[in-house]
Amino acid sequence: MVSPSPRPRGRRAAAREHAKNARHAAYRDLVVEAASEAFARDGVAATKMEQLAEAAGISLGTLYSVYKGKAEIVDALHESRLREIHAASIDAEGAATNPLDALLAGSRAYLAYFMERPDYLRMYLDEGANWGVRRSMDRESRRAAVWGDGVDQLAAIFERGIAEGVFEPGNPDRLARTMLAMQQVLLADWYEDGADPSDEEIMNEVEVLLRRAFCTPAGRTR
Repeated sequence: MVSPSPRPRGRRAAAREHAKNARHAAYRDLVVEAASEAFARDGVAATKMEQLAEAAGISLGTLYSVYKGKAEIVDALHESRLREIHAASIDAEGAATNPLDALLAGSRAYLAYFMERPDYLRMYLDEGANWGVRRSMDRESRRAAVWGDGVDQLAAIFERGIAEGVFEPGNPDRLARTMLAMQQVLLADWYEDGADPSDEEIMNEVEVLLRRAFCTPAGRTR
């Protein structure tokens, strides 16, 4: 007598595991969106895990099954938003034909993302992280990995621009992080001043600063 094949059972187990992973991914997305609103409204410190579970429409036990605590949720929220920023910047940079245009287009996309989401900008600023300093990012966090991808993308543009005589010589990685720090200062002032200037005003101001800080005399006229 031939023994029944164990393969169907294996397929059922794999299907159950796949369904479980899909549910958990959906729960994580729900929690991140709920956290985005709650953190903006009440602040991270004042928001309780019970509130996040209720806002996400899941039980507290389910919440803890996908996130160990609030710090992990904050990290996941930043990772999600930074991936969106990184994607928007890459799309903008890819449409440019030279390094300076790529740098300016990416900067505009970066600034626009935060200016369209002032509550998220406030949350990020309230944390006190310095966008240009590596140690301000937890090296083990998911957020840090995406931040590093963004720095690498900018550094590649600086490296190309230096080779073409558009940007002054320098360490591309350091130039990239300096640019991020400059944008943080401008965005912080914009927010603290009540987000009063138009989007175009602040973007034009940043463009002037970037040209002055990084371009060669010949590059500034391109």
